[in-house]
Amino acid sequence: MTLRCVLDGLMLDAELRTAVPPVIVCDGEESFVLEAIEAVYYELVEATEHEQWEVEHFYRLLRRAADFRRQAA
Repeated sequence: MTLRCVLDGLMLDAELRTAVPPVIVCDGEESFVLEAIEAVYYELVEATEHEQWEVEHFYRLLRRAADFRRQAA
């Protein structure tokens, strides 16, 4: 899954986990959990159908990018 920071356009890899909050974002060698309120600063650029459903269900402020692409599962 790929997210884009709407503040600076930085593209970041992300992955789902079973814990809450469910998304871990990787920024180079560092990673962080995406808190629900922080989702307003990101948009979903690429995800599988399952990932898209999970993140849009938990992160109500996270929106799909205009150039969103669905990945094959």
